[in-house]
Amino acid sequence: MLEKIDLTKTVSDKEFNEALPRLKARLSVLQRILRDRKIPTIIVIDGWNTAGITMSTHSIIQSLDPRGFTLHATGRPTEEEKESPFMWSFWIRTPARGRIALFARSWYSRAITTEMQKSGWKKSLEGKSGPINNFERTLTDNGAVIIKFFLHIDKAEQKRRLEERERNPLTAWLVTPLTWNIHYHYEDSLPYIDQFLEKTDTPYAPWHVIGATDRNYVILKVYSILVKTLEKRTESVNDSKSKKERLREPVLPKKNPVKRISVPENTCTKEECQQTLSNLQIEMLELHYLIFKRKIPLIIMYEGWDAAGKGGNITRIARYMNPLGYDVIPIAAPDETEKDHHYLWRFVRHYPRAGHVAIYDRSWYGRVLVERVEGFCSTAEWQQAYHEINDMEADYVHSSGGGIVKFWLEISKEEQLRRFQQRANDPEKIHKITEEDWRNREKWDLYDEAIDEMLARTNTEIAPWTVIESDDKWYARVKALTTVIDCVKNLL
Repeated sequence: MLEKIDLTKTVSDKEFNEALPRLKARLSVLQRILRDRKIPTIIVIDGWNTAGITMSTHSIIQSLDPRGFTLHATGRPTEEEKESPFMWSFWIRTPARGRIALFARSWYSRAITTEMQKSGWKKSLEGKSGPINNFERTLTDNGAVIIKFFLHIDKAEQKRRLEERERNPLTAWLVTPLTWNIHYHYEDSLPYIDQFLEKTDTPYAPWHVIGATDRNYVILKVYSILVKTLEKRTESVNDSKSKKERLREPVLPKKNPVKRISVPENTCTKEECQQTLSNLQIEMLELHYLIFKRKIPLIIMYEGWDAAGKGGNITRIARYMNPLGYDVIPIAAPDETEKDHHYLWRFVRHYPRAGHVAIYDRSWYGRVLVERVEGFCSTAEWQQAYHEINDMEADYVHSSGGGIVKFWLEISKEEQLRRFQQRANDPEKIHKITEEDWRNREKWDLYDEAIDEMLARTNTEIAPWTVIESDDKWYARVKALTTVIDCVKNLL
């Protein structure tokens, strides 16, 4: 891929000065069209050190309304980023609909520079292509435009530029031992970087590799590609039609059925369960300190019928845990900011750092439950979500080194009615019952069908479902905590 790039191309000053103003004016107009049509846009400027990333970025932003874009300069990871899954820091920086996110270096530079400092970096770098492709495909399926540039120069040109920077007191600080170290390994790393680019060169987010020897040529080429790509994306008057074309063919994941019963086959008395639970909570406290010490993150995620006991279950799991080491994330209907992003954005934002626990009270599975049943998304969108969710969970586990526990709390229709009536008649619990709960109950059969399919399509080896028989609340609490403890022991 890189060897085919012509590094001798140049553009005269006359041609440059004639063409650039027209391209700048057009890009400015396209930014307004993207805003009006609420199309999120990601521009990635990546490449070799000294290849002109800063120069190209500076030129682009001169044509943009600063109120409509955000510039992200990707450098060395912060401590928080080091303790989070690889793609987390980029997920949270994805743009809202109608905005542009411009990355001066990106997840590609982060992967290359981070992995090259490790032993066995070649294999490790190769392993980053899958999560990156999943990330980009998930965003483009949801309507985002991703335009990726890699600025390419040869080793001799890079050396000349590094030496030039070192001679200038104003830029000498930019050249570090790490910079030179990467330069010295140029020939060794080039084939692996080339392979990395090829594996992430996809129809939905293709690479534009530009020979970056000549400044005029680079800037004009970047502008020309931006304008051409954005014109093609905005030429469709009916964006809903183009959105359907962007979605993957809905080939659904294979079903791995999950047994659902509401009454436990083996139960215990309330007193027995309480004693068992007390012992488990002490054990959970000890394990919580161990995963904190070993920097292992954990996600505990709850879904279930209304009144199935999610709140009480979460309370018992977290009762003795150190509150500085866990967060409970209650999920309600998305607000306007969340609606302007990909539906997974608001969940990824709360990923736990290394050694911490995130407990989600409802989750991303709303896409294939509430949004499916209530018609808040199209059939193609909720069918597509099965793949997106499976990819997201697998990427989280692989990149974080942590685990994920998924609970479905099952109760019978009769038990749900009893609990609804009990809440409605108890002044201290009446706040727990809403009109929406009663409306959802009327759609029991529709939800029942959606639950079965959700469990079967997303019951994966790396993130399996555990059904909690919740007609008996105390049994349910014991089983949930036992499951979490077993998961943590396997992670240690």
